[in-house]
Amino acid sequence: MSSGRDTDRVGRVVGGLVVIGLGVWFLLDNLGFHLPRLRDLWPVFPTLGGLWFILSFARGQEKDAGVLVPGVGGLLVGIFFFAITLGPLEWHDLRELWPVFPLIGGIAFLATWAASRPRDPGLLVPAAGGLGVGIVGLLLTLGAVSRDLVRQSWPVALILVGLWILLREVSPPRRSPAPRSSSGTPGGDPPA
Repeated sequence: MSSGRDTDRVGRVVGGLVVIGLGVWFLLDNLGFHLPRLRDLWPVFPTLGGLWFILSFARGQEKDAGVLVPGVGGLLVGIFFFAITLGPLEWHDLRELWPVFPLIGGIAFLATWAASRPRDPGLLVPAAGGLGVGIVGLLLTLGAVSRDLVRQSWPVALILVGLWILLREVSPPRRSPAPRSSSGTPGGDPPA
């Protein structure tokens, strides 16, 4: 029951810190300090939201790795948008950098897979998809590879993925070890 009180307490502490931060911000602005405009600081919301999810996973007694998708995703999206609002990137750079978003999704799913116990292989599908689209997209938009190369090679990638799926289905399943009885013999206790 104390976890509810702890959550309420953390919420009040965070609220207090936000109010203090705003007060310091406006005080420094009134004193003539050169500060970034508040409209450029909106990425703090996905950044802090992502950190909140990551910290809730790290502190939680029940380790639900699913919270890492919005956690890692929010944190990375916030950092990326800070690079736009505060520099060195500009809004027009999104024409070439849009593949960062599926890449972030792939990283978030990969982090969730790595943290899940037992590891859920189903998480690798969106991880691989996001990473693949993000990396190939960045290579294309930044001019590191030609469109012709991608046009010719993506069918090969599909064939390889299909072969991998087929091989997993036709290969014999891994056998789990036989259950042991309390006496330590395989298969249980002999009938009496």
